[in-house]
Amino acid sequence: MSTPLPVIAQVSRVVTKVIDRVSGDRSDVPLMVAAATVEALKLHGIAARVMYGPAAWVEVMEDHSVIWAGCWGRSFHFWAATDFGEVVDLNVSVAHRKHSHDRPEFKALFSPPMLWSAEVPSFYRYIPEGVAELELLEARDIQQFDQVLAEIREKCGPALLPPGEPGADAFPNEPITCPGRRILDDAAGTFRQFDRVLAVRGIPKLPDAVLRSEA
Repeated sequence: MSTPLPVIAQVSRVVTKVIDRVSGDRSDVPLMVAAATVEALKLHGIAARVMYGPAAWVEVMEDHSVIWAGCWGRSFHFWAATDFGEVVDLNVSVAHRKHSHDRPEFKALFSPPMLWSAEVPSFYRYIPEGVAELELLEARDIQQFDQVLAEIREKCGPALLPPGEPGADAFPNEPITCPGRRILDDAAGTFRQFDRVLAVRGIPKLPDAVLRSEA
């Protein structure tokens, strides 16, 4: 089993749109995104949890070179995991907005699509180390997350699903990998451009630190 496509469309669209607006840029708040995804899925009766651990993904740089980016070593990433065995990362598609801490001079053009699948393509790596909880201490963060939850409860749920197969406008205008390795591109053809570079350059060797995390 997997999350139904209409639910994926609704949750990914609402969560990304709301958090981008409330936070200013969801690439800065991956834990909030994962926690919001879990809350949205609860409204559909789908159990999920927030995971943390090393994660890596291939990015295409301005000169069309390809590198592994992400969080490993002393850093870790957050994503959601459903009871269907799916990895759900609604932030990876905008990871290129942030500069690498160890190589700030590098600027990425493209990141991989958002991921919502039990089958994880080879340009991603997720290594779960445990279940995370969102603990907010700052009043501003608490207020933001309360606003996010209020909008999710207003805009997500079975009663708000359109009939039939969701159209492109039901998803966020970002590429997304769905169950069955179905990849939906955005209006700009971002995944097509990403995939074209990978077809020429190939997927680079994983950094040793990521390989050690997998061992």
